[in-house]
Amino acid sequence: MTNVQQIFRQPTKKNKYLLASVDRAIELLFLLESAPQEMGVTELSRALGVQKSTTHNLLQTLLARDFVRQTDTGQYTLGFRLMPLGLACTERLNIRRLASPFLKDLVNEAGEIVQLAVLSAGQITIVDRIEPSRSIFIIPRFDYCNTFHSTAMGKIFLAFNSNDFINKILTQPLAQYTAHTLTDQQLLCEEIVKIKDRGYSIACNETIEGVTCMGAPIFNANGKIEAAITISGITSWFNTERLGAVTYMLKEKASLISQQLGYRG
Repeated sequence: MTNVQQIFRQPTKKNKYLLASVDRAIELLFLLESAPQEMGVTELSRALGVQKSTTHNLLQTLLARDFVRQTDTGQYTLGFRLMPLGLACTERLNIRRLASPFLKDLVNEAGEIVQLAVLSAGQITIVDRIEPSRSIFIIPRFDYCNTFHSTAMGKIFLAFNSNDFINKILTQPLAQYTAHTLTDQQLLCEEIVKIKDRGYSIACNETIEGVTCMGAPIFNANGKIEAAITISGITSWFNTERLGAVTYMLKEKASLISQQLGYRG
């Protein structure tokens, strides 16, 4: 299992009003979200760094609200109450509604998986994902929240963000996901410059072996990056000619969405 203690979304700023019990319950939900399978009280308490009795009380509270559910084995996983909450959240995102027809067109034209992502509290959040009808390709479940250096969407958010944001990411350890993951800070900085110049990013086998992803930025009326749009597929399907054609489609749709947001760059 992944080192679950590395996946918590810690608050970006210290807040004197932060309630420890609520924050710990949120950490527990994040933990269950990223876990590949159900987890027991002992495993959860160890990951949270609290006593089993505390973890049990947290689980019972979340269980009562259907934020978690208990399986036949007595272990815990996410509850169904989270589904309408997540749907309500994404439905309130103007960028998701506005981009939806363009994403559908891109899926039909490229024949690959398309994703839309935004930055939320300094972390990557995928807000929409559309698959082609004939898709036989499944992206393994992965937590993209901090994969700025190894994913096409992450590199877009790096390349078109402020220097302060870039420096903040580069001061953190860059995780090695595959043999192709770029963990050298100088090489990553050089790639960021290239991405800004050409207007798109590519991540080939860098986060998941055998998966290639291309990304392009979406800008708002103020010229700031609003979101990133990506196309993902099996690496062997992208020869030089097809890579160029799909990248062109991607940039075109990203530009059209940006125009809908009032961008005139």
